[in-house]
Amino acid sequence: MNYTGSKSAIEQDFQQLKVFVSNLFPDAKSLVLKVSQGQQQQELNKLKIGRRPEQFFFIVDFTSLTIVEAVGLEEVGYNSERFSFRQYLATIPGGSMRQLITLLGKQTFILSNQTVVSFLKPQFVANVPITCADGRVMLTKRTISPWQISESGLIIAYLSEFIILKPYEDEPINPRFVHLDPAIEVTLNRMAARTFATLPKQDNLFSPKEIILIRLYAESNEANLNANDLAERADITISTLHTYNKSILMKAKEMFGETLPAKTARDVAMYLKKCGLLG
Repeated sequence: MNYTGSKSAIEQDFQQLKVFVSNLFPDAKSLVLKVSQGQQQQELNKLKIGRRPEQFFFIVDFTSLTIVEAVGLEEVGYNSERFSFRQYLATIPGGSMRQLITLLGKQTFILSNQTVVSFLKPQFVANVPITCADGRVMLTKRTISPWQISESGLIIAYLSEFIILKPYEDEPINPRFVHLDPAIEVTLNRMAARTFATLPKQDNLFSPKEIILIRLYAESNEANLNANDLAERADITISTLHTYNKSILMKAKEMFGETLPAKTARDVAMYLKKCGLLG
C-alpha cells in the first residue's frame, strides 16, 4: 500500500476530524433521517450506470467517518471494497495539502449548513490531488454533495465524486459551491474564498493583523515589494513587520506541516492565494 505521509500524521489528522465530528453529533444515534433508502438507491444506480472510466466515487457516513460504498477506485489502483476513509486521507499528497483539504472540508460543512440543504444539494467543487497506488499524483475534480440529512438539516452522510483530469502540477484548489440560487451561491463562494479570514479563532493561528499583512503580500508585485510601504499600509512598525513575517511562516508550518512549500511570509501568502483562500 502506498501511503503519502507517515501513518502517525495521518492518524493524527483522522483523530482531529473525529473530535470535530463528535462535537457536531454528540448523539448521532438519535438523529432522524430525511432521505429514504429508495431515493439513495435510485441515485446510486444512476451513478454506477453512468460512471466513465476516468471517474470514481464513494459515500462517507460523516458521523463515523467510514466509507459505506465505493465504486471505481480501481481507476487509481485501490480496492473499492476495502477502501477506508483513513486510506483516502493517505492519498492526499503532503501534510500541508492534507491539512488544507481537511480544513476546507470542515468549513464546507459549516457553510453548507448555513443554507437550505437537500439531497445532493448544495454541491461543493474543488481541485484535489490524489496519489495513485503506483505513486503517480493525479489532479481530480472532486464534487461533494449531501447524501443523508437529519430532520434538523444537518449533513449526516455525503457523496464524493472524482473525475481524473491529468497529472498534478501544483494547480490551485479553487474551491466553490455550485447549483444554488445565484445570490446564495455568490455569498457562499465569497465566504469559502475567505477561509482564513473567517475561521473561528481557535482554528486560525493567524491574528487579524497577520491576515492583513498576508493579503498585502498576496496583492503586491514582488518586484515592487518595499518593507517600509508594507509596514505603512499595514499600520505597523518595521520591527513589528519583521516579527509578523517570522510569526506567519512559523504558524503556517504549524498549520500545514514542515512540507509546506514556503520560506517567507510572502510565500505563505502566495500559497494561500493560489489555493483560492484569500478571496
